[in-house]
This record gives sequence, structure tokens and C-alpha cells, in this order.
Amino acid sequence: MVNQQLLDYIKQQTQQGVNNEQIKQSLLANGWQNIDIEEAFNSINYSAQGQPISNFSNKAPVQIWKIIIVSLIGAVAIGGGIYFASKTFSKSKEVPKVSNEVLNQSPTSKPIETVKPSEQPVKEAQSQNPEIVFADKLNSCTKYKITFKHPITGEILEKEVLGIVSGKCDYVEQMPNGGKMECKYSEGERMVAAQYYKDVATAESAGTSVNANSGSGEQKTTYTINGKVVDNPLQEAMNTGVCVISGY
Repeated sequence: MVNQQLLDYIKQQTQQGVNNEQIKQSLLANGWQNIDIEEAFNSINYSAQGQPISNFSNKAPVQIWKIIIVSLIGAVAIGGGIYFASKTFSKSKEVPKVSNEVLNQSPTSKPIETVKPSEQPVKEAQSQNPEIVFADKLNSCTKYKITFKHPITGEILEKEVLGIVSGKCDYVEQMPNGGKMECKYSEGERMVAAQYYKDVATAESAGTSVNANSGSGEQKTTYTINGKVVDNPLQEAMNTGVCVISGY
């Protein structure tokens, strides 16, 4: 006898558009006998032609529900797979959004540090030794005047570079007791004199001593720099007439 559940299943599959061969293969895969399947199809065809359907015995109801459950699970799985695939495909088309903040940042950019100027006061240059400045002025014959302490008497006197006069460097130096020495240096002579003044200014010690010959009464002046006796170009200049002393 044809099982009613088998008939219902075949009718349901037929209404859903599944052809007879697919229905048959599905039933065979689930343990139904080919003879029962053919009988069910024949019964459905006979009923469709207007003939009464005989009462059939109930056979293997558990297998029918098994087929139905398996079919439902397959439909759900297929539908879920299609849905998942469509979502994945749509996501792959989406262009990731990048904020303007990220685009405007350079990967190598660093915060700009404000460099503050040094707050330490600038040290004022120490005043140069005026005797050294005087020596440089005499070397270039540039007008310049300073005061100095006479090495023998200790008087505070003045000496002055007057500049080039008639091709010579005119130099005037006060002497003790109102005297004056005036020199008209050539270029070479003033450079030698300027070096002597600079050596005295930078020396650790410098001195002048006057010795008189008791027999002849002649005086001899000795000049020393750092304990060493040196020639004074002023003395040589007076001997040659380059420097002339007046006022006595």
C-alpha cells in the first residue's frame, strides 16, 4: 500500500517545480524502495485522471520527515551561502573611507619646535690694552692720542699720532719737565717703533735704567723686556735725527 506521507511529499515537491526524476533520486537516497516510489507516482497520476484513491497503509513515516528536514536544511544552507557571498562581494566593492585628518598628515611630519633666543646676556668684549691699540695706530699711521706713564719719572704724559705729513708719519710725544719729542717716521721706521711699543705692552716686565759715567759724565740708557736687554728704536731715531727733542 502506498504511504500517505510519501504521496504528500511527492505532491509538495511537484508543486515546487521539482521534476519526477529529481524527486525519485532524492527518495532513493533516503532509503525508499523503487517499487514504492513508482507506486506512489502511479497513484498520483491515477488520482489526477479522476479515479478514486485507495486507502494506503502507513509506511516509514520517520523517513519522510527525514527527507523534509534534510531538504529544509539544504535550502537554508544554500540561501545562507548566497546571502553571505552577496554581502562579501558588496563589501569588497566598498572603498575604505579615510578621514581628512589622516590624509592631511605627513608620515614623516614632526611638531615644529619653537626655538627661543638665548636669554643669556651677551658678554661685552673686554677693552683692549690702549698701548696695543696705540701701537696698531702707529703702525698704520692713523690719527690717535693716548696718555701714558713715563718709565723714568712716572709722570702722566701724552703721545699722539698726527697722520701722514709730507710723506712721513708725524708723531709727537711729551717729555718730562715740559719737553717734547717729534718724530717723522718713514714706513719702515714707524713699523719698527710700533712693534717695540707692542712688545713693551704685552711683556710681563719691562724697564728702563740710566747709568752715568763718573769720568766722562756720559749717560747710558738701558732698556729691558722680560729681563732681557733690547734696543730701543726711539733712541736710534734720536741719534739719526728722525726724532727731535725740543723745549729745553
